[in-house]
Amino acid sequence: MEFIQVTSNNREQTSLRTKPSVMALGFFDGVHLGHQKVIKEAKRVAEEQELPLVIMSFFPHPKVVLSNGKKIIPYLMPMKDKRRIFEKLGVDCFYLIQFTKEFAELSPREFVQTYLLDFGAKQVVAGFDFTYGHRGEGNMNTMIRDSNGKIEGVKVDKIEWEGEKISSTHIRQLILAGELERIPFYLGTEYQSEGRIIFRKKHVEVVLLPYYLMPAPGWYEVTVNLHQETTTQIAVVRDGRITLLSPCGHGFPFYEWENVRVSWKKVLPKGFVQEVASRQVFLSSS
Repeated sequence: MEFIQVTSNNREQTSLRTKPSVMALGFFDGVHLGHQKVIKEAKRVAEEQELPLVIMSFFPHPKVVLSNGKKIIPYLMPMKDKRRIFEKLGVDCFYLIQFTKEFAELSPREFVQTYLLDFGAKQVVAGFDFTYGHRGEGNMNTMIRDSNGKIEGVKVDKIEWEGEKISSTHIRQLILAGELERIPFYLGTEYQSEGRIIFRKKHVEVVLLPYYLMPAPGWYEVTVNLHQETTTQIAVVRDGRITLLSPCGHGFPFYEWENVRVSWKKVLPKGFVQEVASRQVFLSSS
């Protein structure tokens, strides 16, 4: 998959090298099941029309830029994770547009002309609530008007779980509330984060890398992946730190400063927590 970061400086040059394509639009934070439905629909249309599948996304989050940095969006994953998932879903090219105040000022027609038509979009697929242009005045129903009849947008309906719309916002809320066992119904898999191992005097910590969310304080069952090996561990989130405990009391199969990938499984029951806590000196002394 080709990955191209587009700024105001290289937009015109980049657009000259584009080819006709089917384009999926969205911010895609977390690439949850709703996002995947959009991408799979775009893939279906691309195969039907024998065109490459392109994703156009944006960074940073529009709310961060439009609030002058006063509003902080806790991202679910960094860009490298998005790229990995996009490639797995069969995306041929990924355009990442730098979202700036100047970009936000584009009218809906200007956005369609300079970022969709100029980038080769023959068909555009997005979620039912996707908007574009100044103040979000454009949507999938206005796409044919803003493209002078050249693009008819394909709108993908929302999907729900237990009556709740699957959204990045709701997934963030679940993680911050510690309801990790519900995440797969929205994300399609467990929530995963990546961090660096640090050895303390009496325990091991995982320091999260940027753009991952810290779950609510509590005790969790997790799996830790390193060098294609996966082990089950206990993760204790407390005071903004993640501490690992080996459930069987054995040592850890990794070294300091190594990066590990943590899959958050579920909250551990209180009885189990109390039993393990009674054997862990660091909880009262660290």
